[in-house]
Amino acid sequence: MSNFNPNPVDPDPNRVRTSRDVALDNQLIREQNIEMKEQNRAIRENDSAATGLMLGILLFGLTALGFGAYFMTQRPTATPTRTIIQRERTTVTPAQPSPVKPPDVNITVPNPAPPNVNIAVPERAAPAAPAPAAPAPAPAAPAPAAPAPVAPEASTPPTTEAPSDTAPQPSPANP
Repeated sequence: MSNFNPNPVDPDPNRVRTSRDVALDNQLIREQNIEMKEQNRAIRENDSAATGLMLGILLFGLTALGFGAYFMTQRPTATPTRTIIQRERTTVTPAQPSPVKPPDVNITVPNPAPPNVNIAVPERAAPAAPAPAAPAPAPAAPAPAAPAPVAPEASTPPTTEAPSDTAPQPSPANP
């Protein structure tokens, strides 16, 4: 609506106003008031939204500044140190290592004697002859035919000689 004038100037001040005219004027004034209230409410809502946004930004900024100030004052302070670097023009040559004599590692491994594989086979006895009627004098004990070889290792079987009589002969002991 156009300009709102609460005191309109009537073109004809002498004219008598009817109740109908007064009712229309009152209705018109009520509609204008409602429209003004709606406009004011829209302006107030926009203003309150902008105010809330600005208030939120302001509170966030103050909080961030407070935390920043706290952490800046609570951090340990490092004392500044000056480091002086001196450059020297001397060169150091590494010492020549003395030659290391290798250790003398001579290990002698004894060669094992070859195993004795000679096996003495007992001779066969001749068929029994008829016994003489008179006993003959007994000759002296016969000597063994060959000496028994000594086995150097325990893993070789012991050798036996041909028995000269019926009594068993003990086998030589292995070292």
